[in-house]
Amino acid sequence: MSIFKDINLSELFDDLDVLQINPPARENDIAFVEKNIVGSLPEIYKSFLRRANGIILNNCVLYDTDSIVEMYTANQFKEYAPNYVSIGNDNGDRELIIMAENNAIMCGFLDAGSLGTEQPDDWFEFTSFLAGGCEISEDEEDIADKGKICIIEIPTDKMKFMVETKRVFALPISTSELLKGIKTLPFVIVQDILKAKAQVLINSTTFPECYKFFNDVR
Repeated sequence: MSIFKDINLSELFDDLDVLQINPPARENDIAFVEKNIVGSLPEIYKSFLRRANGIILNNCVLYDTDSIVEMYTANQFKEYAPNYVSIGNDNGDRELIIMAENNAIMCGFLDAGSLGTEQPDDWFEFTSFLAGGCEISEDEEDIADKGKICIIEIPTDKMKFMVETKRVFALPISTSELLKGIKTLPFVIVQDILKAKAQVLINSTTFPECYKFFNDVR
C-alpha cells in the first residue's frame, strides 16, 4: 500500500509553480533503477514514484526513474558515495540525496562536488518535504554556497606547487608575493567562489590536500 495514498499530488502543487508532473512509474521502471545502483531505492521514494514518476517545479526537481540512474552515473555515486542515491536537485548544483536503503526516510541537499567528502547541512523527512510542497526553507536557502580557497600546507616540491597554484587559480600576484604569503598558513588565494567550482579547481591540482575551501558563513 502506498504511503502517499491520501495525498492528492495535483492539489498539493496547485499553488506552486509546477512545470511538470509525470504519470506513475511502472514496476519495471523502478526495477531498472535498482539494477543500476548499489543498494536499494528507499521504499518511501518507490511509493512516490508509483504516484508520479518525477516532478519539476521552479524551486526543485524530484527525479523520474531514468534521471535517478543518469545522475547516479554522472555524479559517480558508485565510486564516491556508494551508500547514497540522488532523488532530485535544487535546480542548481545541489543534489537531494538519501541513503540507498529500503527503510531510509531522511534526505538532504548536498553540492554534487562534495559527494563522498561531506554530508548535507540539514536532513529532513522526505514525506514532510513532499507534504510541504517541496519548499526549501529560508535557512536552507541562506546557507552560503560561496567562500574562499586557502592554502593549508606546503608540499615538498614547493616550486612546482607555486607555479601550478598561480596557473590553476589564475592568481594576479607575483611568485615572490605568493612565496611571502605562504609563510603564514592558512593563506587565502581565492575569495568569493562557489563551493562546487572551488572543489573542481582543487581536485584538478597535483596537490589537492594542500588546499581547503572555507564557507563564508560560520
